This record gives sequence, C-alpha cells and structure tokens, in this order.
Amino acid sequence: MYDDASLGGPLRRYHSTVLHSLARPALVLALATFGVACATGEDDTGGSGLSAGNQSGGGSGTDTSGDVSGSGSTSNSSNSGNSSETSTDPTAPTDPTDPTDTTDPTASTTDDTSGPGCIDGDGDGYGENCDLGPDCDDDDYNNYSDEGCANCMDADADTIWAGCDQYDEEKQGPDCDDDNDAVGLGDAVELCNGIAENCAGEIDPLPPEEMCPSAGDPPNVSSWVCEPPEPGVDGCKINGCDEQFFDVNASAEDGCECQGTDRTKSIDSCGDAAPGVLGTIAEGAVAQNLVVGVIPTLDNGKGNGAEDWYSVEFPQGTRPTSGTIKVSFAQNENSDYRFEAYRDCNGAAWEGDLASSCDDDPPTVEWTFDDTGPANAKYSNKVTWPSKVYLRVFRIQSDNSCSKYQLKVERLND
Repeated sequence: MYDDASLGGPLRRYHSTVLHSLARPALVLALATFGVACATGEDDTGGSGLSAGNQSGGGSGTDTSGDVSGSGSTSNSSNSGNSSETSTDPTAPTDPTDPTDTTDPTASTTDDTSGPGCIDGDGDGYGENCDLGPDCDDDDYNNYSDEGCANCMDADADTIWAGCDQYDEEKQGPDCDDDNDAVGLGDAVELCNGIAENCAGEIDPLPPEEMCPSAGDPPNVSSWVCEPPEPGVDGCKINGCDEQFFDVNASAEDGCECQGTDRTKSIDSCGDAAPGVLGTIAEGAVAQNLVVGVIPTLDNGKGNGAEDWYSVEFPQGTRPTSGTIKVSFAQNENSDYRFEAYRDCNGAAWEGDLASSCDDDPPTVEWTFDDTGPANAKYSNKVTWPSKVYLRVFRIQSDNSCSKYQLKVERLND
C-alpha cells in the first residue's frame, strides 16, 4: 500500500504543477491510473489506501473525476463519508486511445447516390439496398434490369453490342443491325461490296473514290469504279491510272503497277519536242543513254496514243561515202516491239525510199540506210540523204504486258 508519506513527494510535485492548470481531464486520467494500480495490488478497505471512487474520511482518498483541493483532498468528497456522483467535463476531448471507442474515423456512414447499406459490386449505381434499385447481375456494369440481363448480346460478333441497359468501352453499342457484322456503332465506313454498311440500309451509296480501295493504298490510281460481282465481294476496280502508269494485271491490290515510257525522254506523237530528241549522230557515233520504254497496249494506229516517238539527225557528208545509218533494238523483250521510220510527220512510213520496196517496210526490228560507195549507187544517185528521221515505236503482241524495249541508233563509218 502507498501511504501519505510515500505518495507525498510525487503527489505534491504533481499537485503543485497541475493544480492550477486548465488541463484537468489529463489530471483526472493520471490519478485514475494511480487508483487502478492500488486496487489491483491491495485491499481497498483500508482508510489509508487510494480508491478509484470517492471515499469519505480524513481526506486521504482520491476521486478521479473531481478537482484536487489545495490540502490534497479530493473535490466532490464529503467529510461525513458520503460519496458524490462522478461528473464529466464537457470540454474534455475524446481520448483517441480509448479502447471502448470502436468508431472507424475513416468510415463513411452515407453514400451520395446509393444511400446507407447499398451493395453495388459493379459500380453501376444499382444493387442491393441501393436507391436506384436492384441489379440483375452485379458483376456486369452494362446490365441491371431483367431485360438487359436477358437480351444484351453481340449476335453478329462484330464487338458492337445490342439490347444492353448501358454501354461502355468493354461493351460498345448499340448495334443498329446485330445480324450484320459490317454494321455496328452508327454508320460504319461504306465499302464497295454490294451490301449496306449504314444503318439506313443503302447499298454502296457513295462515289467510288470514297469507298475504294477496300484495303491498303494501291499506288498510281487516279479513279475507281464500283462493280461488285456479288453481294459481300469487293467490287473496287481501277478505272484510271496516273499519267504513264498502267494496270496490266487487272488487280486493284497493287494499283497501276506498270510504268510506261518516261515522257521526259519521249513524246506521244510525231514532232520535234525536246523530250523526244535523240541528238545528232556523226559518222562513227552511237546515240547514248537512250530511254528504256514500255508501251503496255497493242498498236492502235499512228497518232492514237499507244506509241512512242523520237527524232534523230544525221548530218550529210560527202556522197556516196556518208556512211551507213542503222536503227535497231538494244532490248526487245519477247520480241514484242517494232518501229517505223518517217522523213516527216505528215508523210507515211518509209516514204521517200527509206526502204527499197514495200516488202522491206513492214514493222521492223532493224533498218539501215547504206551510202558507202558504188555498190549503193541507188542511194547516192536517186535517194535523198535522210538528214532527219522520225521513229515511231509500238507493240505488236502481248497486250497488257509490261515488257520493255530500248532503241539503238548508230552511224557506221564507210
């Protein structure tokens, strides 16, 4: 047991420090701690012990709920031995360590949208005890009504759903036609395929250039036509190509894959335009760096486009020894090409005795004009030297082919 003497030192120091302090609840808590220690260690019937409650007597008992007086006796204690009721200080803060306080300070007792007790597993606002109502499937955000749970589906497997109560990124929708996988969220991109991608049911309603190509970006295509062979089959066909490009395989996938003769090095009709000039060929010279050309379609006649034109000059020397002109093909794939020679653009092929007879002037792969002496007196005496010649190149076989040619023009010494 503690006696007055043993408590006197610490209690007086406590009393002298705290007596006039405003923090009385802290003092109450401290004294209560002393009382509990005594009660658990000694019999509390003695007059000299500390009691957890109010105690009458000579002032040695301590009341943990009252004020401490200047003489060391507890306040609210009667000298006649009657215990007073414990009072509570309304200004005292709640002890955060109080083991009897089970309130979770972080817990919210209300819900802004669903009310107390709402169980909403999928976060759609519906669920057990929720203000918006029950949820037919609380693991599915997209459905809460019986109708939604029964009807929400993607029948055409185009990842666009129909029949759901609501839609999000997981289940986009609604699908305007859930039996058509080409139609989904509103109006889909129109394709040239004989079926309707839009919810209005219109079949291929846009200009072909807006629906084609169906895939990729085929090169060198200038225009398209939409002609589906049957519903559901791609109907994009190339209608036109960029200048000097051709679609020779009739496939839209690779576009206009064949490049024709470069028009910076050839011309499309007879004339003296600079791109078609092969230069001046002196004796013993050969024209250099001639273009490799392509004419994908068969000859359609002079001046109608399926042809390449060139001009070349041969300065006249002393006749009959001005040398020999020779024009041939350095390259002629599959022997698909022929050429003709003209003295002027308004004349006919081989006119002016460029060939010795009609048998010599079919489309040819080689032509010579020989002026090398008495053996060729016909040329030296009767035929005008071809100072300038126009050459027309064309295809005679293998229509829609991208085979190539290259001319060779030379002048041999006499």
